[in-house]
Amino acid sequence: MENAYTIFLQIVRMFMMMSIGYYLYRKKITDDKIISGLSDILLYVATPATLIDSFQQEYTSEKALNLIFAFIAAAVVYVIAIAIAELLYKKEENIEKFGVVFSNAGFIGIPLVSGVFGTAGVFYVAPVISMFNVFSFTYGAYIMSNDIKEINIKKILKTPAIIAVLTGTLLFMFKITLPGPIAGTASSFGGLNTPLAMIVLGAHIARGNLKDIFTNKKAYKLCFERGVLIPLIIAVMFKFVPAQWMEVKTILFITLSAPIGALSPVFASKYHQDASYAAQTVCLSTLLSVVLLPVMMLVADMIW
Repeated sequence: MENAYTIFLQIVRMFMMMSIGYYLYRKKITDDKIISGLSDILLYVATPATLIDSFQQEYTSEKALNLIFAFIAAAVVYVIAIAIAELLYKKEENIEKFGVVFSNAGFIGIPLVSGVFGTAGVFYVAPVISMFNVFSFTYGAYIMSNDIKEINIKKILKTPAIIAVLTGTLLFMFKITLPGPIAGTASSFGGLNTPLAMIVLGAHIARGNLKDIFTNKKAYKLCFERGVLIPLIIAVMFKFVPAQWMEVKTILFITLSAPIGALSPVFASKYHQDASYAAQTVCLSTLLSVVLLPVMMLVADMIW
């Protein structure tokens, strides 16, 4: 119950920030060019800084074991989600498949975990971010393009999040502490992650027509699968994880149960799919998460 309530309060806080992003875009204080720039700052600076900062903690064998578990658990969840997506949808229903599999681990997961568990909690979000990049640029790119040639391993290794996770992992494993000025800079830039992410998401919602977002029955079905079915499966899976990993599995649950990933309309646009529909699913899923995510956390607590 406590976890669900804490998550609810954090989501409300995040939605207040998101409403500011919505207002700024609607009032034309920001525009597409500014939002694109803020997204790049998130991608190339704020999120990598948050990830690296999260690894700046004392090395212990317990934390190392927890990190390995997080990597394995995240990979297993993605594989199961892919299997479910393939069972639920036809080959041409690529946006739906993408939405079922990929949560908004970066824009929603990191701010939410950071708000509930602090920067140290983001340490266990890093494996989810890594697996997100691995699977989105392989399976995600393939289903959106219907072309196996779009699977690009080099591109995965060049993503800022993967570079940050690899760097952070090495610093952690070799017990390297960043010099004060560098650590302070990383921490300061990491602090931008939540407000910037919410402003960007608010602008994405403002771009669309709220009536269209809330009246798309097909999108509701997808949001139910992303916001209820997948979290329920994860909760049942994690029931068999020992109690000693409670904090880790809670963080993984929150991140993997987040609403549909913002990469969906980006990939849809790139590969000439229905980007407008993809954006609607992201917006609706994000708006519904204020209720669904705390409720599913409550359900998970009952199952565990």
